Amino acid sequence: MAETRFALEWWQSRRLGDAALAGLPRGDGLPVLLLPGYGADERTMGTLERRLRALGYDVRHWQQGRNHGMVQKLLPRLVELVRNWVAETGQPVTLVGWSLGGYIARELARELPDVVAGVLTMGSPAVGGPKYTITANAYRRRGFDLDAIESEMARRDALPIRCPLTILFSKVDGIVSWPATLDRITPQARHIEVDCSHIGMVFDVRIFRIIAQALADQRQVDVALPAG
Repeated sequence: MAETRFALEWWQSRRLGDAALAGLPRGDGLPVLLLPGYGADERTMGTLERRLRALGYDVRHWQQGRNHGMVQKLLPRLVELVRNWVAETGQPVTLVGWSLGGYIARELARELPDVVAGVLTMGSPAVGGPKYTITANAYRRRGFDLDAIESEMARRDALPIRCPLTILFSKVDGIVSWPATLDRITPQARHIEVDCSHIGMVFDVRIFRIIAQALADQRQVDVALPAG
């Protein structure tokens, strides 16, 4: 029921249009990669893409089509994509992920600390994977062991995320349990509570303004990297 509010959020976004960009800091051509949530594809991130481009960011989609949730198959392809983009531009990439896309962004940052400038997630699990989401039963029907996934995520925390990390979470999220989105391990994790549905995070004007400011703030942060 909490997700029914996304219709109003979508309408407000359409009504405001380009006014959503007023007064926001510019992107200055910095690379941003967008990663969609479970069951979603590049089209879902279209509004976010257009707005970030209008602010001057160099925005690209993940080029993997619909997110089928097979993270172990997706990660190697995305590692190659990010490395190739960095080699092309000479600039590190910022990852912006929604829902499961945010979890994948976190894992990419672990794998590629030398080329990921920062990560911003929206309603993304930081613990438990699908176990604490509305998709849990769908994963179980496909034969996934959700306890094993949760344990693997906890094991992965031993490899730290070194870049700036911004986490947007909503206590009215109807898809992902909001406590599971909080990162209590990464020292530089910055949590921002928003009042929005899970679906609405990718187009709500208020959320976009927070995202734009968070990306600008990230550029001012000098995070001390752990030794080694």
